[in-house]
Amino acid sequence: MENLTESSSTLVSKVPMLKPSEFDMWKIRIRQYILLTDYSMWDIIENGPSEARRIGPDGKRPPPKTDGERKIRQTEMKALSTLLLAIPNEYQHQFCNCTDAQILWNALEKRFAGTKSIKRNQRDVLKQQYENFTSSKNESMTQTFDRFNKLIGELATVGVKIEQDDVNRKFLRSLGDEWTMYTVSYRQSDNLEEKELDDLYNDLRVFETEVEIKKKPTGYVHNVALLSASTDTTAIPEAVSTANGASSEKGT
Repeated sequence: MENLTESSSTLVSKVPMLKPSEFDMWKIRIRQYILLTDYSMWDIIENGPSEARRIGPDGKRPPPKTDGERKIRQTEMKALSTLLLAIPNEYQHQFCNCTDAQILWNALEKRFAGTKSIKRNQRDVLKQQYENFTSSKNESMTQTFDRFNKLIGELATVGVKIEQDDVNRKFLRSLGDEWTMYTVSYRQSDNLEEKELDDLYNDLRVFETEVEIKKKPTGYVHNVALLSASTDTTAIPEAVSTANGASSEKGT
């Protein structure tokens, strides 16, 4: 019994929690989670309960009669419970009366996905962000890549597909002037459509430290070298003074 309770607690803790502002991404994550947990649960969410298990004319669902029906009913309740566990407390009261997982899924879509107009506006905003994307003054290439990769993921989530060649060239153009000498060969290549963005990023990471040093203010490296030299020679005056003192005593 203790192992069962522990297993249930682990399951609950892993359910991807719904964030209304990231509903489309949550749909992808919860689908992956449910498919990995039990494929038949997703089939019920997507297609609804079997005809034999649907609510009858009297508004009631007939009780299961066979072991097979009981197993199906158990899977249906598991699918419904999993979706309910993914809903934050402040929204629970809006969906607690949903009678099956498909009804709940459709209600969540209606509540959080927004109208076609809202989705269209969201796509337009993301596409504009893509067009205007560029690196910030003080961020590293890795930070630029993380922001860009997140934007590409958001565009894919709302159904905007961009050719791989365009994605790669946009990323290369978004980097600062200090990257020009490292990216020019890639930008002139005719094979960027065959290269994954992650692979392009990893190729450029080799030069990131070198570029970051070049971005430092003029004289920065020279000053660091002087400071280092000064630190290394702090004991010299003391050594010279000791030697001079010893010489004086010998002369006396």
